[in-house]
Amino acid sequence: MRTTDGLRLFAITACLALAACGGGSAPQPAQAAPPPAELRVGDLRIIATAVETNSLPTSVTKSYGIARGEQTWLLLVTVRRGPEGAEKAVSATVEARARDLQGRTIDIPMREIPTAEDYVDNVGTFAITPPDTLQFSVRVMPQGAAPATLEFTREISK
Repeated sequence: MRTTDGLRLFAITACLALAACGGGSAPQPAQAAPPPAELRVGDLRIIATAVETNSLPTSVTKSYGIARGEQTWLLLVTVRRGPEGAEKAVSATVEARARDLQGRTIDIPMREIPTAEDYVDNVGTFAITPPDTLQFSVRVMPQGAAPATLEFTREISK
């Protein structure tokens, strides 16, 4: 994993964990954010994480061009190719959806955003009223590789 990739994913995960620490009228115990979901297919690595936008720094939401909100979540998908430690960003078309406990499907429109030299993120936002459990299905169609689907589940707590 490139240092930039690891730091970005760590920062987003840490922000989510810190956001669970307070802000409400009654103190709540901090809950560790779940690690990003990951799928390896040959030398391709797909990483996805879902984060409440209010838990992100304003600088992050501005860089992605997204609004912050209590019920607005960000789905972040990165695609990398190469050996660990020397991976390069791969441009990809990403389609994502989630299914809640009532069976409702949430389509998550994704867009590719270049964020730094040789670095690309795929981001999309969706609304959800917690608590809920979401089953994500992320279809990735990378340039120069066969499509792959990453599936994972996340608990959305209050």
